[in-house]
Amino acid sequence: MADGRQATRPARPRVLSALCHELLPVLPGIHRLPLTISHQPSVTSHQMIRVLAIPLTLALALVAPAMLAAQVPTPESHFGFRIGADRQIAAAAEIEAYFELVAARSNRVVVTDVGPTTEGRRTIAAIISAPENIRHLAEIRAANQRLADPRVLLPDEARRIAATHKVVLAIGNGIHASEIGGSQAANELLYSLATNTDAETLAVLDNVVIVLLPSLNPDGHRLVSEWYERTKGTAFEGAPMPWLDQKYAGHDINRDAFMMNLAESRNLARFFYTEWHPQIFLTMHQMGSSGPRMMVPPMSDPIDANYDPAIWREAALLGGAMALELQRDGRSGVASNMIYDYYWPGYEDSAPLGHNTIGLLTEVANASLATPLTISAADLRAQKGLPLDSPRINFPDPWPGGRWSLRDIVEYDLSAVRGLLHAVSAYRERIVATFYDMGARAVDAGRRGGPFAFVIPPEQFDVSAARKLEELLLQGAVEIDRALDPFVADGTSYPAGSDIILLAQPYRAYVKTLLERQRYPIQRSSPAVSPDRPYDVAGWTLPAQMGVEVRTIERTFAPPRLTRLSIATFTPATVQGERQPGYYIVDARGNGGAVAVNRLVAAGATVSWSTRALEADGYVYAPGSIVVAHSKEVQPVVESIARGLGLRAAGIKSKPAGILTTIGAARVGLYKPWMENEDEGWTRWLLEQHEFRFRTIMDAEMRAGGLKRQYDAIILPSASAQQLRYGNSLDGLPLEYVGGLGESGIAALKAFVESGGTLICLDEACALPIEELKLPIRDVALDARADAFFCPGSLITLDLDPLQPETYGMPSRTAAFFASSSAYEISRGAAGVRVGARYGSRDLLISGWLEGEQVIAGRPAVVDVKVGAGRVVLLGFPVQHRGQTHATFRLLFNAIFTAS
Repeated sequence: MADGRQATRPARPRVLSALCHELLPVLPGIHRLPLTISHQPSVTSHQMIRVLAIPLTLALALVAPAMLAAQVPTPESHFGFRIGADRQIAAAAEIEAYFELVAARSNRVVVTDVGPTTEGRRTIAAIISAPENIRHLAEIRAANQRLADPRVLLPDEARRIAATHKVVLAIGNGIHASEIGGSQAANELLYSLATNTDAETLAVLDNVVIVLLPSLNPDGHRLVSEWYERTKGTAFEGAPMPWLDQKYAGHDINRDAFMMNLAESRNLARFFYTEWHPQIFLTMHQMGSSGPRMMVPPMSDPIDANYDPAIWREAALLGGAMALELQRDGRSGVASNMIYDYYWPGYEDSAPLGHNTIGLLTEVANASLATPLTISAADLRAQKGLPLDSPRINFPDPWPGGRWSLRDIVEYDLSAVRGLLHAVSAYRERIVATFYDMGARAVDAGRRGGPFAFVIPPEQFDVSAARKLEELLLQGAVEIDRALDPFVADGTSYPAGSDIILLAQPYRAYVKTLLERQRYPIQRSSPAVSPDRPYDVAGWTLPAQMGVEVRTIERTFAPPRLTRLSIATFTPATVQGERQPGYYIVDARGNGGAVAVNRLVAAGATVSWSTRALEADGYVYAPGSIVVAHSKEVQPVVESIARGLGLRAAGIKSKPAGILTTIGAARVGLYKPWMENEDEGWTRWLLEQHEFRFRTIMDAEMRAGGLKRQYDAIILPSASAQQLRYGNSLDGLPLEYVGGLGESGIAALKAFVESGGTLICLDEACALPIEELKLPIRDVALDARADAFFCPGSLITLDLDPLQPETYGMPSRTAAFFASSSAYEISRGAAGVRVGARYGSRDLLISGWLEGEQVIAGRPAVVDVKVGAGRVVLLGFPVQHRGQTHATFRLLFNAIFTAS
């Protein structure tokens, strides 16, 4: 050991001596220090270290930033071009590689995985802050989680933490993959935060933990960049892709934030609500090219009154800082307080509002992807009454027109983020304290009642929909408790097993927004002026659109013994009746009933519907229940259906005579046009989730004809008759992606139906067969004047005939999502027309906004029309809207089942 110590001691001065030589060019005066032990034989190693300690500390403090910057590559050196350069896009894989490289070389950056995408790719986030903060990220995150829940933190302790706590700011980019500016700018933002040494940047890094997500849609980023490279240098350079930029949702990927059907939504919710709890979330988008150059917060009215008012004040403060920095940088054409509202809670940046996170949105004018545009002053168009050629209080510096490029988008994004960072740093303590205060106010309001709780009874018509509702609430960090004893609330008795959502929780606003009924705050400047439309939808009440019973408890009550739920569960059903049956009856209520049919068909069984009620083992099975012969292959499937789907089943001795209809064997085709059609994507997702077998049909196959040889049912997703007929124009895309169905495709569809096929039309697509097949039907909602009827995305009453096959497995009344949809009038004396569902006769509005209900009251909404040997099913409203409207999924499923 002694020999080892003697051998290693001289190494320290030699290292110090070498370092001093490295510092000579940087620090004048250091040459006056002794540099080697050999020149100073009387000085010991430890003395030398003490001599050098102070100047070396100074030297390292001055030189370390320069050394740090030198080892972190610039974006330009990594990608081979300046970010935002004309006709250049940084690809997703290269962006990931750059983020990892910077993290490896900078003590200000770590990279973490948010979760796999729908197609299994990485979603990454860079955590950026001062080195000291990076070393203590676990402690910062733990403190942040405590601040998010005021029930575990007294006010005085919260104030003590807020005095030094770091603001957590998340910045998300590229959720719409064709809006590529933010994902490109993220690379320069990362570099500047990793290397800059100016006082403002160092203050930001000291006060803020920045969570930078370069792409919230990595799958789409790859598609877009590959498409751009493919078309670059052709007449179609910069044209939009003729398919979705997310496997299922396309542009709707940012409209899934509360429903969480997509992996991307679930990942972000988990990352935000259970891991980081950011005080602020900025999401960066792009918009049309003919309006303002950029939109910054605050947004437009209306707002959701459930959210804490401080949310809007802070958004205005931070948005003002962004606008100021843009102005300081000479970025003209910046507007605020217009176009985009935060009323609907389904965006990636509006769902966090209910979690006391400040939601911020920016929208920059598009270029043609990476291809620049030239926009003259005459090309600019007013936006919601805002002239673009004269200053206004929310638009003080109009843009005069000119060249507009991806680099411009990058620079606007970076200016806005700089303004935000400086403001967040300056207001650090107030932002942190307000985050805690908002949660505390939510808990206090919940304790007072009005409402005090929501109760989900254990007996539900559609068990699978109830489980999905609880699942999405849990994924949104909502607390749900299960009652272990019976209890009474608001004068009503509830059994043990009821689930209770007590509103004395920090995310009370989120719960209320999702579960209560909406009454849209209509805005008119005068009675003679058309009202302002909502940017998205006006009503979304989840219990109604999902067909789940949820009771609102207004008054306080003493809860029974409770157990906290971590996953959504239900009581499994059992197989009753004969132990050695000849047949099984399965209760096929709700969407689980459709899955049950598909699982039995997949097992090789012949599946039938009962056309009347059947009684077995003391239970009445409604019309539409499943009847299937017993076999060794079928028995375990029936048992798993009972356990896994909660559907009651019974074994019976013999087959019920003369009351069965065979179903479930239809050969299904889903039409996929060469354009971004979200409805096709959501329909595809829905069919896969419910285990339907189907094939995708493209234009060429449609036009070729002979469809009945391959299909029993063809589904047309929602699109206008013109879009379906003509598709993309010749001057917009390469030839193979233009033309739509064309005359030959429409003729083939007509022949398909007349020869016995079933054509299932969703929402807007219903207009095509009405026109082309001359159906004896008129759309009275379409023909109504705008001042006589208006319903922009709301829930209205739907009455069904549960004895008809189109509505088997459904209750007699439910909610339909109506978004400028259809209501029909059937020609007098028309033969072969069957109505499966009608809109309610009065008081139609359940949630949202409806004017002129008399236009559609009592009108048919679901119609089955016989054409030749086949039929056309018109589903006149979006029965599967964004995978959210569980209450009406069965209308599509039943149309498929009856096609066989």
